[in-house]
This record gives sequence, structure tokens and C-alpha cells, in this order.
Amino acid sequence: MDKELDSKISALTKTMSRRQFGRGATSAAMLAALAVQVGAPRKARAANVVNVLAWEGYDDPAIVRGFEEKTGIKVNVKTASSNANQLDQIRAGALQFDVVNPDTVWIEKFARSGLTMPLDRADFPHLEEMFLPFKNCEDCVLDNQLYGVTTRWGINGIVHWRNKLSEADAADAMVLWDKKFENRISIIDWAELYLWQAGQWLGMESPEAATGSDLEKVVQKLIEIKPNLRAIHSEIGAVKTDIVNEDAWMTWGASSNQTSIAAQEAGLDVALTIPKQGGAMWTESLQIVADSPNVEAAKAYLNYMTSAEALAKFAWGRQKVAVCNAKVADYLTAEQYKILNMDKIDDWGARSKLNRAPQDEAGWARAWQEFKAA
Repeated sequence: MDKELDSKISALTKTMSRRQFGRGATSAAMLAALAVQVGAPRKARAANVVNVLAWEGYDDPAIVRGFEEKTGIKVNVKTASSNANQLDQIRAGALQFDVVNPDTVWIEKFARSGLTMPLDRADFPHLEEMFLPFKNCEDCVLDNQLYGVTTRWGINGIVHWRNKLSEADAADAMVLWDKKFENRISIIDWAELYLWQAGQWLGMESPEAATGSDLEKVVQKLIEIKPNLRAIHSEIGAVKTDIVNEDAWMTWGASSNQTSIAAQEAGLDVALTIPKQGGAMWTESLQIVADSPNVEAAKAYLNYMTSAEALAKFAWGRQKVAVCNAKVADYLTAEQYKILNMDKIDDWGARSKLNRAPQDEAGWARAWQEFKAA
């Protein structure tokens, strides 16, 4: 492998994606340390501390330091590997957290379980600075009460080398089934995304509700694309390597926005196209745990983490990720803003839907196994 290619692979794979499977594993030693920091008896804890259970990235030292210096409040962050993992940890209560960070579409599940508390929008003025798709977040509200505030977003579509697939042709998702792309598409083992988006591309209004014959149509559509799949990878780094080597000419899903950002950073002539059939979006939220003993510190954390100042550190920090506050443009260069695809949010937001969890989880698990075994 030549040095230039090696450096591009390194650039693409060095940053872990929030959707990388297994990325949330924590050693026993780390858990022991966290038990000391986070698991102290509630009455013994100081009010100038906030304990956060979150996706990877919220533990970025630059972000933690920014909050602590601005507020004087100590923040402890424990990373989680999935939405379900966060739900289980908050339910278990073995460690006391003040703030939790699931995907926005999980807000209702946390709230209806009595695990998070309603919020007063007036406490979070930065919500007025959000991009339009996030300013009045419908999934953040339950029974006319606000329960979460959004921070980061991403989208899944088609990432492709322009010399292999034009943006005009990628505008129709069905191009992925073209026989000329045999063995040239990489995806990851992500049942919830591919079953949902295949249903979306088949014209289903609510793919997450697919069961029975509708679910079988989705499975058959996925089986039809298998000859074009180079691999179903277990993690996003392998997908990125396939792209940089041009072993794969395109990827479907697999955290498309993150793959696109990394490819553009590496100087590759790669595009991310959201087809006419639509994209699958995700957004993250911050919520305050219902029995938090540090509510005011938690509010200060949510307020800071929705600010352009904090989200700019997210956007162009240890990870590169699109964020929800439009005023980050004041902190980024024009090139950075474009690489992050934030110049496309109005268009993409209008043509995409939030990727929702299936209503029939067991049925979808069986459907995904049927696809992989075919």
C-alpha cells in the first residue's frame, strides 16, 4: 500500500462513528472509576456536579472543559453503546445520572416510563437558534410538554464516487439494484436502518409499522440487492476503507453523513446524495433524569450543549459531525460548514424522515436474519 493511500485510510478510519457497533464497550477498571465518580450516594453529592450518560463525543475534553470553565460545574460523562443501553442503565439506577442522551425518537419511551422530567422551553433560549427542522421538534414534545433538546444530527442515503455513479443517477435509490454494481456496495449490519429505509424506498408511509406481507416485501427487496453487496460489515471503519480503496464504489446507509465528512476531509471525490425516495435522519436529544438531585446543574448543561459555542466544538472537534444550532456558522469556516453538509439541512430535512424503531422488534429481527441468510 502506498503512503498516500495509507494516509487516506488512516484519515477515514481514525474517528469512531456514533453508530459504530461495539464502540461503547467499557473496561472493568473504567466502570470502577465511574462508580466512584458517578455512583456516590445521592445525598453526599455536590450540587455543582452533573453526571451524564451519553453517546461517544460528549466526553470530548474540549467540550467538557468548555462547560466547566463557563459554569464552574464539574461534569462526568459515561458513554453508552445504544439507545437501549441508555434506557436499561437509567431504569436500573445502579449509577445516578442527571442527564441522558438518547436519539430523539426515543424521548417518548423514556418519558412514558417516568424516567425523564418535563422541561420549560424558556430555560433553553438557544432552541430559537436551531435549524428549522429542529427548532420546533415534534418528537421532543409529549402531551404538550417539552422533554428533550436536540444537539447533533445525521442522515443516511447513498455515498458514492462521482466517477462511478453520478449525483443525477444516485437521485433514484433504485439505481443501487442495477446489475452493473455487482459486488460494489458496502453496508453494515444495522437491521433497524436497512429494513426501515428499504420500506421507505418502497413507498411505505410508516415503515416502522411494517409487519406480515409488508415486511416480507421489504425483505425480498433487500434480498434482491445482495448480488451487489461487497460486504455486510460489522463496523463503519471497514465501510470507509472500502470507499477509500474503491473496492466499494458506494455505500448505502452506514452513517452516510459521517462517511461523507471523512471522505471529503481526505480529499476524495465522493458525494452524499439523498435520493428522491427520501433519506433516513437521526437526531440526538438531551433529557434530564426524573430523580436527578442536580436539576439546576443539569439545566445549565443542556443550555450550554445547545449553544452555538458548544456545538461548534462538536462539529469540528475530535469527531466531525453535523449539529442542530444554525449559529455554528459564526464559528466555522465556509469550507468546514460545507464539509459537514450543514448547507444542505433545509433541503435534506424537507426530503427525509426520522428513522424510527420498529413496532414489531422480534419480527424485524427474524426478517433481518432471513435477509442475511439468503
